[in-house]
Amino acid sequence: MRATNREKDDIRAYVEDQAHEKVVHLEKSASEMVGPVRHDIWDVHCEGSRWWVVTNSTNLYDQRDFKSRDVVLTFHVGLMLRMSYLQEREVPVGPEKVDLLPGTWRRWEQAFEAYDSGDEAENFQAVGVRLRECLVSFIGEACSDHLVPAGKERPKNADFRAWSELLANYLAAGASTAKLRSYLKKISVETWEYVNWLTHAKSAVRLDAEIGLKAVEHLLGVFTAARLRLARSVRRCEECESYNVVAGVCSHCGWTDETYEPPEYVPLSEEERQRRLAAPCTPSSDISTFMTPDDLRRSAAMKARAVSGPSEEDHEQPSAANNDSSQMDQ
Repeated sequence: MRATNREKDDIRAYVEDQAHEKVVHLEKSASEMVGPVRHDIWDVHCEGSRWWVVTNSTNLYDQRDFKSRDVVLTFHVGLMLRMSYLQEREVPVGPEKVDLLPGTWRRWEQAFEAYDSGDEAENFQAVGVRLRECLVSFIGEACSDHLVPAGKERPKNADFRAWSELLANYLAAGASTAKLRSYLKKISVETWEYVNWLTHAKSAVRLDAEIGLKAVEHLLGVFTAARLRLARSVRRCEECESYNVVAGVCSHCGWTDETYEPPEYVPLSEEERQRRLAAPCTPSSDISTFMTPDDLRRSAAMKARAVSGPSEEDHEQPSAANNDSSQMDQ
């Protein structure tokens, strides 16, 4: 089959990186659509081994284990489906964000365990129960009495709707965040009502439970983002409205923030200085390999293309098969 030079270079780089052998010959032997995804199958010869490489997502398989390209494609599609299924069950935010709501995300994972536990309506209702516990845990971890306005009665501990409204008012206070505040309140109400419906839905199906899982995941992610947004307020220039204000001075127009206070400099003690100097260091003259940012960017782009497989644009580019046919026959 025809292949572009870029496709060949990407596959060659991927195999040499993974197999730790020099590629001596490669060719695209098949390309097949499985559902909405196209998988290219490459026959790659190295100096001491031979591999199948299947794209989207790219992986290689020893031809001693897989004699047929049909068999390797079937195995690859099944493996990628299982990988995708497992990734959906991972907490979708970084560790530093998970630490903001550890109990909440743990209960969200438990809801996925209930989702996997069976195929009956009772199993999907159990997902609703776990998700309800997740939301109650969320207000327990994210809310406190300081959110309650003076003179107002404190909501009950499990009153999700009341606490989520107070939290939205706190995280998105003011006219400039009115839309965000409104959105936080609306998704809170709708998600809570959906989860409660799922808990009692005797005719619930698997997709109903999956929708509930995604809705709660989205709610937790949005509230976490709103909390981080509040904590990372950025000073803005009062003259040109630029955000590029460094040390109280606008880098764009020179405006000076009269209220800026530089951080207090704390000199190192002699003991701390000696402790740091005692740590081993590597002189720059001992670094044998130097990589510029451009080198790193090119390397990362090559690895990303190798992992994700050739893009659709590559399929549309005219092939240079005649230029490489002689090399492939060697």
